[in-house]
Amino acid sequence: MGTLIDDEGKQMKKLMIGFMLTVVTGSASLAQTNFYTNVTNLWHQGGEYRTNVLTIANERLAANTNDIAGLLLKAHYHAEFSEIEETTNAFSRVIQVGDTITTPNFVTCWQEVQSRQGILWFLDIMEKKPLTPQEIQDGKNKALIPHKP
Repeated sequence: MGTLIDDEGKQMKKLMIGFMLTVVTGSASLAQTNFYTNVTNLWHQGGEYRTNVLTIANERLAANTNDIAGLLLKAHYHAEFSEIEETTNAFSRVIQVGDTITTPNFVTCWQEVQSRQGILWFLDIMEKKPLTPQEIQDGKNKALIPHKP
């Protein structure tokens, strides 16, 4: 998620990413067993390959606007590239949809501190500590680095 959160938030960032990966892998069907591997590989290749992650998210959302995996991918993509308005909108949508999902595994993950409350905390930090134009540009540049988690 680039520079959107300071040192205080590094642990929360790791927890949110872990939650995202848990939800994404848990929501992938048997027909999509390579989904997690494909997304992870694209993400770690950096730069333009990360744009393909957004494409996957948008394709999932075109098929189902409430697809939580697609919503999380899209939110994290925008956060990584320091796209503030898009990040806020995307994570707000994650919360909106996440609150409606009733499957037991998801509910268990969603109620953990690093998920719903973590996203709300992240959005609060973004509002309280807005990034400077230089920090936004730095975040975008970092997002292009290959092999960066």
